[in-house]
Amino acid sequence: MTVKIRAEPINCHCQVRLDERKGPRTANYPVGLGNSRIRILVVDESGAEPVVMTIYTLNIYRESRPGLPMFGDYVVCGFVQDCGLIIQPSESCGLAPVPTPQPSGESGGRAPCLSGDARGRWIVPCLSCSDNRTCDWREVTWQPDHCYHPLLDWPQLQACMRERKVLFIGDSTNRGMMYYLLEHVNETLGDWDKAHDTIVYHNVNKGKTLISYSYYPQFWLSKDQRPTFENALRQLIQRSRPLEDSEQTVLVVGGVQWLSTSHLQIIHQVLKREDLLNILVVIKSLGMGFHLPVDGVRSLALDGVQDLYQENEKILIAAKQYGYEVIDTFSITMGRYKEFLQGRCACHFHEVGKLTFSDAPLHRKMKLSRHSRKNVSSPSKLPGLQDFQSILNSPYHVKGPINQVYSEILLGRICTNQRRRPSAEPQ
Repeated sequence: MTVKIRAEPINCHCQVRLDERKGPRTANYPVGLGNSRIRILVVDESGAEPVVMTIYTLNIYRESRPGLPMFGDYVVCGFVQDCGLIIQPSESCGLAPVPTPQPSGESGGRAPCLSGDARGRWIVPCLSCSDNRTCDWREVTWQPDHCYHPLLDWPQLQACMRERKVLFIGDSTNRGMMYYLLEHVNETLGDWDKAHDTIVYHNVNKGKTLISYSYYPQFWLSKDQRPTFENALRQLIQRSRPLEDSEQTVLVVGGVQWLSTSHLQIIHQVLKREDLLNILVVIKSLGMGFHLPVDGVRSLALDGVQDLYQENEKILIAAKQYGYEVIDTFSITMGRYKEFLQGRCACHFHEVGKLTFSDAPLHRKMKLSRHSRKNVSSPSKLPGLQDFQSILNSPYHVKGPINQVYSEILLGRICTNQRRRPSAEPQ
C-alpha cells in the first residue's frame, strides 16, 4: 500500500519539501502496519541556504488485516504465498485447508528440524478457508511441513549464550535479529539505535556474552568510498577479538537483497586467513522488499521478485555446501509481504519502540508453531512476577511477529546446532 503526498505553500515566498530541506515536493510513500510518519517542511528559499520555518508531521496509521476471534469450531488453513504476488507460479496461492494429524507426545510425532530452511507455511484458524475475513489473524503462526523448530526459554538461552561471542554483519533486517537476541538474552533492551556503523555490546548476559554488529552495505556512500564486504567483515572480526576458533564464536551474515553466492566465498576466504574456519556461521537469506513503486528507492517488478526467489535458492544450497547454517527468511516473508512495518523499502518486519504494559502478553507469545496439534499456536503464557519485573526494567521492545519467527529460528539453530561439515572443500 502506498500514498502519494503533494503539499502546496500558502505563502509564495516559501516552498514545501518532504522529509528534508532539499527533499521533493511530491512523493509516493509506502504505508506500513502501525504508524508511519512523514515530515512536511515549510522552507524559506529566498536566501543562499534554505531555512526551515516550520515542520508538520503527518501520522498515518494502518491497521492489521481484519479477522474474527477464534471459536471452538474452526478449521486450520495454511498459505505459502499471497495471490496478490505469485512468486512461485507452480504453487497454489491463498488459503487452503491443512490436515491436522492427532498429536502423539510432546512433539506431535515430529522431529526437530535439521535446518533453518525447512519448508513450511503460515497457518491460521478460520471458520472457512475460502474467506480470509473469518480467520483469527492474531493466531497466525509459521509451521514447517515435516518437523518443528525448538523454542528456548530464558534459562536455556542464557546458558547457551554463556561465554559466546555473536557477530552480526548486514543491513537493518539483520540488525533487527541482533536486537531481538539482545533483548531475549538480557530479558531487557535498555539501549538501541539505528546503528549504521560498527557497535560492540559487552554487557550482555551479565557480561558473559559479547554481541557485535557491523552495518553493510553502506549504500549512502558513493561506490568508490564504500567499504568492501571483505574489509567490513575483517574490521568486525578485529573489533570482536579475542575470538575462539570453535562454535563459541558465531557469525550471522545477511540482509534483505544484497547477499549473493560470491559473498559466501569471501566469508570462507576471510575465515581461513583469520584461522576461524571452525566457528559457527549462520546465513540469513534474502527477504521481501522493494516491491512497491516508491520515490527515491528502486522498485522490483514481479519478474524481478521471482528472480530473487531463484537467487535465494542458490544461496541456501551454496551456504550448506560450505557447512554453514541457514535461515530462509525469503520463504517466511513471501506470504506476508504486505505486512511490512515503517520504512521506505517495505522490507522491515520489525521495529523497536517503547515497551508498554499492554505489550506484556505479546512479549511472551511465540508465533512459531512447535508442532501440529489442535491448538494452532503455542499457548500465551500469562506473565509472572519475573516477566513484569523485566517489563518495568526494559525501556524498549523489539516488535514484529514475522521478525520474531525467523529470530527464534536463529536462536534455535545457534543453540541446537548439529554441525554440518562442508560436502567438499569450496573453491
